Amino acid sequence: MVVFSLAFVGCVNSKQDIEIPQWYLNSPANTGLFLYGSGDGENLEAAKSNALNNMAAGLVVSISSSLQTTTKTSVLNGKDSYSKDISKDVKVEVQKIKFTNATVKNSQLINGRFYVLMQVNRIDLFTQKKSEFDTRDNRIDELHGSLDGKSKLSQIHILQDMYPMIKEAKAQAIVLNAINNEFAYPLYVKKYDKYIDSLDDIKQACIVSVETSIQEKYFADHIVDMLNLNKFKISSNSPKSDVSIKLNVQPKYSMTNGWNIAKVTTTISVISDEKIVSNKIISTVGRSSTSQESALEDASKRFREELESVTLDKIVFGK
Repeated sequence: MVVFSLAFVGCVNSKQDIEIPQWYLNSPANTGLFLYGSGDGENLEAAKSNALNNMAAGLVVSISSSLQTTTKTSVLNGKDSYSKDISKDVKVEVQKIKFTNATVKNSQLINGRFYVLMQVNRIDLFTQKKSEFDTRDNRIDELHGSLDGKSKLSQIHILQDMYPMIKEAKAQAIVLNAINNEFAYPLYVKKYDKYIDSLDDIKQACIVSVETSIQEKYFADHIVDMLNLNKFKISSNSPKSDVSIKLNVQPKYSMTNGWNIAKVTTTISVISDEKIVSNKIISTVGRSSTSQESALEDASKRFREELESVTLDKIVFGK
């Protein structure tokens, strides 16, 4: 017990001898003009990097607090647009900030370790990030404006391609507001959510027919089920459909050690505007101890697993 007390006192005295500067221990709070971050390291560059990471972490905390307040307000008002795919994307977007305009406000070498206080001009940072944001925002609007006159399937493809871009732009808009509180990010978030919602609207308006080359419906039923899960409208009346999906199911049967084996090659053809826009081939194997039909049904389960693994969009809609 005595030995522990002596070691503890010695540790405290050594820390007091270091005399870490107050500007490091109590870093200044962010102001309307500057962001601040402190850090230390074995060399100056490491200390500066840690200080900028500390600055980014402070920005994330500020944004998270603001988002929680905004989300609560939006829920009370019967709106949920602010809560769509935002929080984790914002953190990623902040981590991507390079703070190229950062300057060293204070630095000190103490006992071979560097201590640094960095500052960033918020106006300069906002100007830089706003320029990047405007490029992405203009591209999103351009793509959305190109939907007019295109087939429903083409519109779905474009909107699906836009989705990652929209998510990133939403996060950028919120970060811009954290840098400059006068930036009206809710207007952009509302617009982007409207674009995302339009994908569901087009899917619901897009009539899809599914046909199969064999009498058994196992494979076709899996396609229909996944289309329903993805909010497409299914019709058995092919001439009135916007998109036609034709399954050419080719089973080959055999017996092995008392098992009925069904090796099935399924070609999925997607037709839109009387043109084949996608051809995908999926090979599956099923087996059954009772009948060929049961083996075929088992093969269709492997078909469903393949659809879920690669995704319906990539297999059926060529995305």
